[in-house]
Amino acid sequence: MRKYLILTMLLLLLNSSFGYYFEYIKITESNPTKTITFKINKVENYTYKLSFVHYGTIKENMQVNIYLNGNLVYVIDDSNDASPAYKKNVSIDITDYLKDGENVLKVDGVNLIGNGNYHPYYVLKDVYINEPTKTPIDFKLMIYTLLIIGFLIYRKC
Repeated sequence: MRKYLILTMLLLLLNSSFGYYFEYIKITESNPTKTITFKINKVENYTYKLSFVHYGTIKENMQVNIYLNGNLVYVIDDSNDASPAYKKNVSIDITDYLKDGENVLKVDGVNLIGNGNYHPYYVLKDVYINEPTKTPIDFKLMIYTLLIIGFLIYRKC
């Protein structure tokens, strides 16, 4: 009985997690463009956000452009203080650019030209798009269920 309660609790927790996680995107002078294709079932009246931490070693006249479905959604240039010591958290509303179905996220380094001692790069870390929970179970009911299951597991111990 206890293992079934734990399994039910885990399934509810997994079902409540949300988002598209792209992890780590790095562009360099030798690989200045990264393109990721993904599918999403867009929900009406929900605000989608693209979030990430960014840092790198770009200098004057260099920039990193982030596109979603061909639309420029964010620009990083040397004025953003891009050194690894100054990691920045960003969250961008992408609701208007996101399509139901297949989407393309593109990170494009512009003019990333180095020399013998300097090699420009840029990193987007912990890149994800939030997504609402898609479950027939109401969120409050799911929390109550998790609490009850937790109590039942505690009583059986």
